[in-house]
Parts: sequence; structure tokens; C-alpha cells
Amino acid sequence: MTPSIRKVPLTHGAQWLLRAINLGTRNPRAIFGAALLLIAVLYLVMYVFTMPLRLGGEPDLEGLFRILAIAMLAAALVLPVLLGGLMHVIREAENGRPVRARDLFAPLRLHRTLPLALLGLIQIALALICGSLLLWATGEDFWAQYQEMVRGAITGRISTVPTAEQPALVALAQLLFYYFSTAVVLVSVPQIMFSGLGLSDAVKRSFGASLWNLGSYLFATMLFMLGAMLAGLLVSVAALVVMVLGASVTPMLGHLLAWVLFTAYGMAFLVVMCGTCYYAWRDVFAQDGDGAAAGGATPQPPARQDRFEA
Repeated sequence: MTPSIRKVPLTHGAQWLLRAINLGTRNPRAIFGAALLLIAVLYLVMYVFTMPLRLGGEPDLEGLFRILAIAMLAAALVLPVLLGGLMHVIREAENGRPVRARDLFAPLRLHRTLPLALLGLIQIALALICGSLLLWATGEDFWAQYQEMVRGAITGRISTVPTAEQPALVALAQLLFYYFSTAVVLVSVPQIMFSGLGLSDAVKRSFGASLWNLGSYLFATMLFMLGAMLAGLLVSVAALVVMVLGASVTPMLGHLLAWVLFTAYGMAFLVVMCGTCYYAWRDVFAQDGDGAAAGGATPQPPARQDRFEA
């Protein structure tokens, strides 16, 4: 039986985020190991598909955009599968079941790869719709000026930054794109992984839930993005400090320490994002006893939500 969509209070958005922050206390080796593996796989995908840039000499601007577009398409198809695997690891750890970092590839074993990958096409479709709105809102000369600015940046020339004819409409189009791409695409991942829904049903139900729970979704998104920006700023400052300190020993050490900090930030970002979406799915969609139905074990009681854990 397909669970109904629940209307949840605004404050649940904060609870999802707090519980996601505390996720690492369950099985940190598996959860953060899976996040690190996810980053490595995405890096490998981008490295492979941008290899023509390193082997074929310096391409023209059109060739550069074409290679980058293919690489981004490949990453867009792979990313939902990896996010589904990370949510699987989070779910197993949350329910107290044994799980390892390599269970990131559980969607392949559970035959969820194709519908999850197709979510990437939904993301691309939303991006194209947003791009069409932006083309209309920015005016005819904006993109020509933008391409000229990119050429200038590549060749070292300073160009004037183009301005949109309707900046308010541009901001609105971007806001709608980011909201629905997050609320619809990301929340569809656990529906496909754990509720057994097909692609179309998962997207329809996620879209309905994004409207029905607009307040809690927006509240969670706002808190998450604010926290991510503040944490990113702190990590950037810390990376600059350790880079300078490490460079006093050897430049390679400084770059290595900065890379470690940014990788740790990326891992935490992925875990909290996927954890927030997982708890949103469980709160809005999943029926009682869902963990037992899907995995064979009764879910453990959630950790306290009124405090942070290191």
C-alpha cells in the first residue's frame, strides 16, 4: 500500500536538519566512508569524461563547452544513484543494522539504478526550463555578452559583467529551480529506493508533497543553506590558515591540508543533505513500521533532537 502524503508542521524542517547533523554518531565509519567514496566516484566520472581536454590539446570555446556538457550529463545521471546508495547506508545505520561504506553501490544490487539515474534527466529538464526562463528574462544581448566575458576570462582580458533586463524574474526563476530540483528530485530518491515506487509515481508524489509541505520544506532548505554557507566560510578561512602554515614546511603540505579540509566539508555536506532528505521522506511519506517492512528490522528510536552531538 502506498503511504499517503502527510502535512507536517513548520518546525519539522528544523528537526530533520538536527537529526541529520547527529547522524555520524550511529556508524560514522560507514556513513562518512560512503560519502568519501561518493566524492571519489564523481571525481573519477568527471576525470574520465574531461580527458579529451588533456589529450587533444587546447580546444576552442565551443569544443570546451561540448566536453564539459557531456561530463556534466554523465555526472547528473550518476549522482542520483550514488545519493540513493548514501541514503541506503544512512538508513541501515539509523536502524542499527550492519552496513559498510561500499554499500553505497546498493542501488545496483537492488535494481534501482535505472529509475534513479533517470532522475538526473528530470534535473536536466528542470535546468532547461529554468534556462529558457532566464533567456527570456535576461534579454537578447545578455548571453552574447556573457560568452564574451567567458572568452575574456580565458584569454586574460577584462570584460564588462552583463546585466539582466529583468533581474527580479531571474532571481525568481533560479529560486523555483533550486527549490523544485531539491524538493522533487532529492525526495524522489528515497521513494524509489525504499518505497518501491516507479519514476513517474515518485516524481508526482514528491511534487505534491513539495506543495503540501511548502513551509517545512522551505524552512529546512533555508536552515541547511545558511548552515552550509557559514560552514563553508569557516572552512575556507581555516584552509587558508593551514595552507600558509603548511607552506612554511613545504608547499605540497599546505595544499594537502587544505584539500583534506575541503574534502571533510564535502563529506559533511553530503551526509547532512541526504540525511535531511531521508528524514523528510520518512516523516512525510513513510508509514509506521516502514523500516521493518523494507529491511527486516525494527527501526531504532531516533536520537534526541534538542541538542547537537559532536
